[in-house]
Amino acid sequence: QITNEWVVEQLLWHNSRRFSRDDMRRLEERARAGLDLAGTRVRYVLGPGQLALDLLDDAGRRALAAANVGSDDIEFILYVGVGRAWVEPAMANIVQARLGLARATCFDVVDACASWLRALHIAQCYLRTGQYHCGLIVNCEAGFVTYRDWELNDLAEFEHRFASWTIGEAATATVVTPDGDDDAYFRFANFGQHYDLCVFPLATLPDFIGGAAAAEYVPMRLFSRSRELLAIAAEKIVMTFRNDARLCEASYDLLVGHAASERASQAIMAQLGISPSIYFPTHPDYGNTVSACVPLALSRAVEEGRLRRGDRVLIVVGASGISVGLGSLTF
Repeated sequence: QITNEWVVEQLLWHNSRRFSRDDMRRLEERARAGLDLAGTRVRYVLGPGQLALDLLDDAGRRALAAANVGSDDIEFILYVGVGRAWVEPAMANIVQARLGLARATCFDVVDACASWLRALHIAQCYLRTGQYHCGLIVNCEAGFVTYRDWELNDLAEFEHRFASWTIGEAATATVVTPDGDDDAYFRFANFGQHYDLCVFPLATLPDFIGGAAAAEYVPMRLFSRSRELLAIAAEKIVMTFRNDARLCEASYDLLVGHAASERASQAIMAQLGISPSIYFPTHPDYGNTVSACVPLALSRAVEEGRLRRGDRVLIVVGASGISVGLGSLTF
């Protein structure tokens, strides 16, 4: 378990010889205020000796058991995690091997924090055609501590490095099967002109965009202009929702979403005119779990009795890109 206090301690320890006493005081104040504003309290990361795939293995086996589905029943696997061991091959291949799902075809779906919802939409299309009858959506948002760099060159860097200190790790697995009364509805919108607000770059990035635009990025270090990203994403989410009569006219029993910031989530909910009583938060207790936010929230809501069969669920996702994803379904 990682607390805000631990994060602040790491920042101060790694930068104590780099900044003046006054700058160190400002850094601590900004870190504490930022975490408080985001609503982050605790998050979880891999412990010493733990392997991310072991956690994913456990989540997958428990999901199969809970759904009463055998390994031969799974016909497709969609891996949706931003966290990964390599760029290629598809991470879904190692999931297939680890879980013994030999009959399944498998590939990755990549759309940052919207990847899980994208995969659910793809799964719905597969199931509706009848070509496949059972699938598994998995993610393993782990390894982010490895990508953190606590040392700052100057205080100005704090703004675009802050998001990495709110991330929590999680592995989830979701079994999907057809439903004769399938009423799931999805709406996606993209605003690619804002792609540079949040980037997780590779070493090859200069070969693609070149020049000064690539200079501010460090390979394998999350870069995010968080305030601007959250503000624009919230605006686009509200606009996309309001422009869709089917989403606006439905009534909901539960709202879950990508929990990048608790304050941002509450602001979006208020603008959508949705009662706070149906909102199920995860950010305070788990941090920003990236593509795992929605399945984590659904799982916890079931465990706590907040989500029951027959309940209507609204899923709200804003991701870097900017990608907006909205889903409405009966659980």
